[in-house]
Amino acid sequence: MSSNPETDATAGLLDSTSVMRSYLDLIETNMNLSTVRSLALKTIAHPQIFCGFDEFKTCCSQLLLTQQGQPQTTAASNSLFNTLDLFSFGTLNDYQKQGESTGQPEAEHYLPLNEPALAKLRQLTVLTCIQKACFDGKTRISYDVVAEALGLTTDTMQDEGISFDATTATTTTTTTTAIRDVEDVIVQCLYADVLKGKLCQKTRTFGWQGECLPVVSSRDIPPTLIPSLLSELQGLGRRLEESGIEVTQAQEQVTQGLQDTAQYWKNVRNQKKTTTKDGSNSSGGGGDNAVARSIFGENSGGTQGNFWHESSGAGGSGRSRSTKRSRGGMSGNFLMDAGKRI
Repeated sequence: MSSNPETDATAGLLDSTSVMRSYLDLIETNMNLSTVRSLALKTIAHPQIFCGFDEFKTCCSQLLLTQQGQPQTTAASNSLFNTLDLFSFGTLNDYQKQGESTGQPEAEHYLPLNEPALAKLRQLTVLTCIQKACFDGKTRISYDVVAEALGLTTDTMQDEGISFDATTATTTTTTTTAIRDVEDVIVQCLYADVLKGKLCQKTRTFGWQGECLPVVSSRDIPPTLIPSLLSELQGLGRRLEESGIEVTQAQEQVTQGLQDTAQYWKNVRNQKKTTTKDGSNSSGGGGDNAVARSIFGENSGGTQGNFWHESSGAGGSGRSRSTKRSRGGMSGNFLMDAGKRI
């Protein structure tokens, strides 16, 4: 079956919440901390899960409560929760600076991450950068910004007039490697269906102008942004309500205009029918009277009436005799003229 291009163009991004649901169902009350940590590592390394880690943390918190109702505060549980927070709304720089906020770099601030988990964290970092650019109203992001977030070095090339030496060659190699690393991470996001856009190697940017919204998959929301998000949603609700009132008023105006137009044309048709009926009545009466006058005259006692009676009586005989005489005269004259000619 052939796919619809319009449907494919407007298709949404990957819904990783449905994939996370299967892992949330695995959390049972009889799981111990070690099992939960293993399940968490599988979750963060899953190639199709990019959000829902905060919900996983909530389930783990309820699971790891003691019988007295107090949460466990062991180092193992703290590293688990810190790792889930990292994948919820953190970046790769946060992972690289692990332990600095506590002043104990040697402590296990996060769970040890394998290569698939680190690759997932890089992709989440790219999503955060592009999401911030979208909030700022941009439609393009530079490789340098992404490389900085990923902890890569993208020193720009020196002026073209400098002489070639080992330092320049090293800088060129480092820059090329960083660009390729940035492009690799972005391409992974594109293949994972959590990002929309196009790479431009000439300008060393990634753009998403003209793409169907949204262009980036949403991550978990940090707790600090929840009040502002609620405020934005309330403002959006008020604007939608005002727009709904305006639309209702516009619909009422349109309906009233249609009704007035229909009534106007109805009156026009009725007036036309009335005018046509009056015209037919007046023309029909005049025709009958004219026929009657031509046959019977204006009245029975008038001159035309007398003429009618004369033509039907003696007057008719006189005309017949005169007609015969005129015919005789005509024939006699004709014979006389004929004799003369002869």
